[in-house]
Formats: sequence, C-alpha cells, structure tokens
Amino acid sequence: MAPNTVVNVQVLSPPPTNVVLGKRGRDDSTDYSQPIPYPYTKEVVEAMRLRILQLENELRAVKKQKTSAAATPKTAANAVAGPATTAAPAQDAKADAKTVKTRTKSLFDQIKKAAKGEKYQNTVRTVKIEEHFTQPDFELVFGNSGTLIQPTPTNKPTSSVWIRRYTNETDLRALFGDSYKRDQLKGHQWTVGGIHQGKSQKLPNAVQLEIHSVEVQWSKNQSKATLKVEISEEDMDKTCLGRRGGMWVFGGF
Repeated sequence: MAPNTVVNVQVLSPPPTNVVLGKRGRDDSTDYSQPIPYPYTKEVVEAMRLRILQLENELRAVKKQKTSAAATPKTAANAVAGPATTAAPAQDAKADAKTVKTRTKSLFDQIKKAAKGEKYQNTVRTVKIEEHFTQPDFELVFGNSGTLIQPTPTNKPTSSVWIRRYTNETDLRALFGDSYKRDQLKGHQWTVGGIHQGKSQKLPNAVQLEIHSVEVQWSKNQSKATLKVEISEEDMDKTCLGRRGGMWVFGGF
C-alpha cells in the first residue's frame, strides 16, 4: 500500500454469524475474516478503535432504554395516554394482578392482627400499620380507589407525601378486593374500670368489628406507606360497662 494512500474505513454493525465478510465486504484491503497479520497497520488500528467506540455507544443506548422503561410507572393513566402507548403484554397484567392481591392481603392481615389487640369500650380505636412501597407498586395498589386528598391542584400540589382516604364499604372493597373479609375482623370488649366497677376486664367472647375509615399516607422520599385505620365494635351500644351486684352491666339497654 502506497504511503500516501487514503483508506476509507466504513464502520459496520457486527455481521451475522452465518455470513463471512471478506475483502469485498469492506472498503480497505484487509480480509477481516482471517487473522490480521502482525504488525498491525494504522488503518487496521483505526478501524478497530472506531468499532469499539460504536459498540460502546450502542451499549450505553441499550442501558438507557432499559432504565427508562423500568422507571415508567404502570398506572391506568399510562394505559390511555395516547395512540403511541401499546397495551401491556398479558404476562405483565397477570404479574400486576398478583402483586395487588399479595400486597392487599398482607395489609388486611396486618389490620386484623392489630385490631385484635385493642380494648373496645364503646370508643373508636385507631390502629396503624406501615409497609414499604415503590412508587409503581403504590400506584398499582392504591391509585384507582378511594379519594385523593394530597397532592391535588388545590392542596399542596408539589408535596412528596401522598394521601388517600377510604370512608365507606365501597371504598374498602375497591381497595382490598377479595382480601376484604369483614367477618374475620374480631376483637374483645373490655369492661370500663372505675371505683364502683372495679378493674377493667376482658370479656371472653369475641365481638364483630367494623372499619370506619382508612387513611393511607405514602412518603415519596422514604417509599413508605402508613395506614391509619379507625375501627370499633360493630354495635357499640352494647359495650359492657362493668359488674354490678354480680352481673355484667351493658350500656345502651
């Protein structure tokens, strides 16, 4: 090759494994399908350098694309964002449904356990549970039910703490789905202690409980959700006040 020859090196994508590129597949005189003789020419070194740069750029582009896809929240709003949005594969929808079922069952089981340990004396009790949620999982579980309190256009629109409230049976069923089994909410009434009634005592028979409301606060900074659940006896008028004359005395009679 003449010293002043200008070699036009064309950087190509990797060839298919079943195709062998010889001299005619490139614009220089080197046959890249065979071992390159040593010492390497400047043209060969430059071609390899450019190819390495191209591969590094392609790798960065693929990583960026995967990161962007993973950071996109899976919400109902995304599903109807526009004609460019494609429907999620059936396996993704199945995985989302499993996540919702698993997380809501865990939440309801924790509520049952916390509620069972309270003293019920004709007063609404508040039980609190905490659980970590990523933003996509939080929106998946809570985003389509209840009432959004914050952030809204009129209430702390830039807040990093999201608040939703559930105040009726319809809300609770929308949140917990098949995991909402109110007949499993049981607790014990306690007598009201005092000078005449004596020390407060736990009554032996469990009573049915009911949830009045659920407020969930999710911190974007901590990725943690706190549920405050207001709960009481289903029929608070029948709360036991204590023993008088060897007999249990109930309120509301």
